[in-house]
Amino acid sequence: MMTTIEQRISEGSRAREVLENEAYQQAFSAIESEITEKWKNSPARDAEGREKLWMYLAMLKKFKNQLDTTLETGKLAQLDLEHRQSLMHRLKSW
Repeated sequence: MMTTIEQRISEGSRAREVLENEAYQQAFSAIESEITEKWKNSPARDAEGREKLWMYLAMLKKFKNQLDTTLETGKLAQLDLEHRQSLMHRLKSW
């Protein structure tokens, strides 16, 4: 499904709201620290448990990366829209 430039800008704005939200940042950091500590303190013989913790951490980072990508896509869409508007303005005044 193709998204419009306005949808990408809106989604980017919503992603920014999440990423800049203090509660989100604290929760993300706490979860990341908890998983990392559990992994560090797990016995080496518990390969299955360590693998699950690694997967949890990878999924947590993937979630954040998706929000970061959405934010960047929104920023680029905003720049594209501004560029298009500038071109239209120049064409009209020409």
